[in-house]
Amino acid sequence: MLLPRSPIHGSLTLVLLLAACASVDKPPAADDSGKAKAPQVQAARQPAYGARQGNAKPTPFADDAARRTVYFPFDGATIDNEGAEILRQNAQKLKEDPQLVVVLVGHTDNLGSTAYNLAVADKRTEVVSDRLRSLGVPRNQIRRLPIGSEQSNKVKCDSETCRRTMRRVELVYEWR
Repeated sequence: MLLPRSPIHGSLTLVLLLAACASVDKPPAADDSGKAKAPQVQAARQPAYGARQGNAKPTPFADDAARRTVYFPFDGATIDNEGAEILRQNAQKLKEDPQLVVVLVGHTDNLGSTAYNLAVADKRTEVVSDRLRSLGVPRNQIRRLPIGSEQSNKVKCDSETCRRTMRRVELVYEWR
């Protein structure tokens, strides 16, 4: 059974339809020669983990990715002694500057399903986050980004040595 529509309902529907169809894009303007100007390209966003805008202060270990990467065993989320030392050093840097934020980017190798690898990556970022917290880093300085095998599936890698480099959490720094 259809209910009768009120005039307000019909007007509201018409306004919403017109708003959805409205376009705010403007065609390229013509200059004096009659040629259309090329659309302006927005500047690419600077990586958030680079230097602070307007300030040459670099992020911790910016030139040394090995000091910002924790590796994991196959199908595991345990931090070995080397990883623990890396996290200790990074925790110290985070505690020294409260304007610094770390994004924990979790990766897995190219084995397993996408859903499973995402779960493993999430567990790894959780373990790294917990370790940083236990070392005194405030929660508001830590963000987690599990990626899983999204990027590693694009890489041809068929040896254990190669896959070990995929099983990692990267610490990527940003400024608030």
